[in-house]
Parts: sequence; structure tokens; C-alpha cells
Amino acid sequence: MKTRIIFLTITVFMAGILLTGCGEKSKQDAKEVKEDLKELNKDLKQGAKDTAEEIKIAVNNEWQKFKTASESAIENTEKEIKDLREKISKTNKKEREKFTKQLDELEQRNIILKDKLNVRTRKFKENMIEFNEKAKDSEKEFEREFDRDMQELSNALKDLFKDNVD
Repeated sequence: MKTRIIFLTITVFMAGILLTGCGEKSKQDAKEVKEDLKELNKDLKQGAKDTAEEIKIAVNNEWQKFKTASESAIENTEKEIKDLREKISKTNKKEREKFTKQLDELEQRNIILKDKLNVRTRKFKENMIEFNEKAKDSEKEFEREFDRDMQELSNALKDLFKDNVD
């Protein structure tokens, strides 16, 4: 009987030591996991910040190229409108009124495109655009629409006299 009591006492004592030791290890492991998690969150935030900065630089660089090309296209359109006005002034009165009206509409479209480009430029200068992956897509969409509108305007100017030949 004494052997059983001694054996039971030793077993309980050993179980107590094991449970106490495991509890301390678990607490320490939990602290390490929390610290690792905090460090990981810091790394993720810094990574997101770095990515946003890279996107901002890339979008700004692409915007500057696009803006320069678009401003040049708008200037060329303005010159073409001026040349067409001179050509229209040499036509008879009836045609002059008709062509002038059409050209005024096309000139107005050019002004709208120029304003659209200026508004977008101002947004870039004032950092009103949120720079993320969606911003890249948004800029590409704006550029596609703007280029399409400029191409339509250019075609309309070229076709001004073609459509009206009797």
C-alpha cells in the first residue's frame, strides 16, 4: 500500500511539473507569436506604403508623357481649326455660315477636351488622386477615352469639307 501511495505521489508530482512547465512554455510561445504578429503587421504596412509610393511615381511618370502628347495634339487641333477658318472665309456666304457653325461645334469640343486635361492635371498637382492599383486602371481608362475623343475630333475636322461637297 505504501508503494502505491509513493507511486501515486510521484506520479502526481511529475504530472504537476509537466503541466506547470508546459504552461510556461505556452505562455512564452504566445508572447513570441504576438510579437511576430506585431512585426508582421509593421512589415505589411511598410510594404503597402512602399507599393503605393511606387505606383504614385509610375502613374505620375506615365501621366506626364500622356499630358505632353495630349497638349501637343490639342495645339495641332487649334492650328487646324485656325487654318480651316481661313479656308472657310474664302467660301461663299451660305457655305461659310454652314461651315462656321460646324467648326464652332468642333472648336467647342476641343475646348472641352483641353479643360478635361487641365482638370486632371490639377488633380495630379494637388494629390487628389488616390494612388493604388485601381488608380493605374483609372488613368488608363481616362487616357483611352481622351485619345478616342481626340481622334474623333481630328477625324471630324478632316471630314469637314469632305462631307459637304455637293
